[in-house]
Amino acid sequence: MSTTDRRSFSKKGADIRRQELIDATFRCLCQLGVFDTSVRTIAAEAGVSLGMVRHYFNSKDELLAATYRDMSERLQKQTQEILAVTPPDPLSQLVAFINAGLQPPLLDRNYVRIRFLFFELTHTNDVVRRVHEEIYSRFEKQLLSLVRAVARQHGSRANCAMITRTITAYLKGIWAEWTLSSDAFEPRELLAELMPYWLQQLAPEAVHQPRNAAPRLARGKSKPSALPT
Repeated sequence: MSTTDRRSFSKKGADIRRQELIDATFRCLCQLGVFDTSVRTIAAEAGVSLGMVRHYFNSKDELLAATYRDMSERLQKQTQEILAVTPPDPLSQLVAFINAGLQPPLLDRNYVRIRFLFFELTHTNDVVRRVHEEIYSRFEKQLLSLVRAVARQHGSRANCAMITRTITAYLKGIWAEWTLSSDAFEPRELLAELMPYWLQQLAPEAVHQPRNAAPRLARGKSKPSALPT
């Protein structure tokens, strides 16, 4: 990196500099994997000195945590944008929320692959595990709130907590199948296979259509139609 480039980087705002280091960390994880990614390789990828990296992050673990949190925030943003153009009734909101993480731009093989890399790190890295617990606690609370809203509106006595956990596990499974599969299948078609089962428990009188009609509920007004935030 030239002296001029370094000066340009140093003049940027703190938030921009932090984001550029987070983006460089993500690229290093994609290219090198977690074990060969280091503060040095991240500095080289970002085109800055080690001192500049350490000015914003004290360690590789901090960079990993910030990157994981940033990935979750990207999913949160995409989800909120989809919900904003979805009909406000609880059932439509729930279906849109479930489908939100199964479409571009976040339905990207690198994005999904690095999410699973972080899943694995939760077993050995306390910093990453804490971020993971924060992310999935928020996601499950949002999902559970929507599940309960649908059940309440339709007078259902379904086990909302169990349905929430089932949906969360199934979404992770779809991500795994999609990123490992050699064929380019549509993840939302796979989701549509199980969606009627959940909806039948939560709003039985609202689900009278055949199983292959479920994607219409997922699209709402947007064509969309989580995850893991």
